[in-house]
Amino acid sequence: MNTKVSKGTFFMAEGEQGLTIVMPARDEETHLREAAEIVLEVGVRYFKNLELLIVDDGSIDQTGAIAENLAGEDSRVAVVHNRVPLGLSGVVQQGLDLARHEYFMYVDGKGATPADALDTILSNIGKADLVIPYPTNSCERPLARRLISWLYQQILNLFFGLRLKYYNHLVVYRTTMIRSLAIKTDSYGFQAECVIKLLKKGASFVEVGVEDRFDLEGRKTKAFQLRNILGVGRFFFQTFWDIQIKR
Repeated sequence: MNTKVSKGTFFMAEGEQGLTIVMPARDEETHLREAAEIVLEVGVRYFKNLELLIVDDGSIDQTGAIAENLAGEDSRVAVVHNRVPLGLSGVVQQGLDLARHEYFMYVDGKGATPADALDTILSNIGKADLVIPYPTNSCERPLARRLISWLYQQILNLFFGLRLKYYNHLVVYRTTMIRSLAIKTDSYGFQAECVIKLLKKGASFVEVGVEDRFDLEGRKTKAFQLRNILGVGRFFFQTFWDIQIKR
C-alpha cells in the first residue's frame, strides 16, 4: 500500500457548508508549519467548518513528522502519507477525493501565500462559483518567468475565448463542480484545465488580486523541466480538442 491516511477528528457532517484545503508538501520541513498555521488562522475567520489535509508526498526529510505533530495539535488537520510521490496534480486530486466540505482549494506547503493574500481569497468565497486569484506583484519575479507566464496566459485566453489575468493560482472551487470534471492532465496545467472547463460550462467567477512571496529560501520551480513542459503541451492540445473541436 503506497498511501497512509492519518485522520484528524473533523467535527462536521459531510455536505454541510465549509472549506477543505489540501496542502501538498514534499520535503517542506522548513516552511510547512508556518504555511499550515496561516491556513488555520485565516480560515477560521470565514469558516467554522474547516479541514486542512496535509499530503506528505514522499518526503525524505521531517515533513511527515511535522504534519503529524500539527494533526495532534489541531483536530481540523488530517495527514496523508504517500510513499510514492504523486506530484502536485495527483496530490490535489487525491485531496479532492477526500474533501468533505462545500468549497475546495489547495495551498502549497512552501509558505508562498501570506496571510493577507489568503484572507483576500477567502473573503470572496460565495460571490461566485470560482474565486480566481492573480498576483499583483509579478514584477518581483525574474523577467524570464514573467514573460513565460504572460505568454501562457495569452495563449489560453486566445484559444479558449477567455480574458483571465492568471490561471495557476490558488483557485477556490465548489467541490461538487470540480468533482464533475473529467481531468485528463497530471501536469502543471491541471489548474488551468479545471478553470477552463468550468468556465466554458457557464460557471461564474470573481478575480481577486493578491501579493505573493517570491523570496522564500530554497524555493525552486519544477515547471520548466522538460517533462512538465511536455505535459503542459499535451494538456493544451487535449483540452482544445475536447472543448473547441470535439464539442
